[in-house]
Amino acid sequence: MMMFEKEYELRAADFDRYDRIHPASILSLFQDVAGIHANDLGIGFDALMEKKTIWVLTKVRYRLVGTPRRYETVRVRTWPLPPGRVNFRREYCIETPQGEVLVQGTSEWVVVHSEKRRVLPATNVYPGDDYCTDSFFEPRLAKVPQFTAEGEGVRVTPGFTQLDINGHINNTRYADYVMDALAPSTATAVRELQIDYHRELLAGQSVQLHLLREGGELLAKGVSAEGECMFSCRMTLEEE
Repeated sequence: MMMFEKEYELRAADFDRYDRIHPASILSLFQDVAGIHANDLGIGFDALMEKKTIWVLTKVRYRLVGTPRRYETVRVRTWPLPPGRVNFRREYCIETPQGEVLVQGTSEWVVVHSEKRRVLPATNVYPGDDYCTDSFFEPRLAKVPQFTAEGEGVRVTPGFTQLDINGHINNTRYADYVMDALAPSTATAVRELQIDYHRELLAGQSVQLHLLREGGELLAKGVSAEGECMFSCRMTLEEE
């Protein structure tokens, strides 16, 4: 069965001033374990680049069900679901070594031509069809709702250190942009997060980040100078 797991030690840098794990740190664990598993399956970055293709993340979502703690050792498990016509779904579970579930997650990917930036069919990518079909979320992830932006928003200009190996802004950084704009209080915790990635964001490319909070739900979107929505985010917040 195409399943992989790896243990990590959570660092002090993975936690905020209120000792809550950063959303970006959760996404970083997802990214790392997915990359290692893809390499083990022979479909990692280098293998795909030989065919002038790359993996591109289009959606990621997680639900916090436990309380990760500083310096705690966690086990991160991941497995791909059977692919769709063009989309690839991958699941994640972060748990203690004793099996207590801390985070449940999922993501959607596409394979894109590295030069033409064209989405390719999801055929003959995985080596075999021995899939685990366990999933934490609905079969088709709903889109993050759009909203009418009011005011100028917060200007965000990514830099070189936020680029990944594909030459665009790393997917984990978007969560930081939203958290910086939200600036949560000691009582506000993020219980669930989803980010939809609509367009590539490059170093030096500014976006205006707009937020809309209604009760326990926060919506956010980054809009380019040309008026394009580059990414959308939804968070479920809880007052502790």
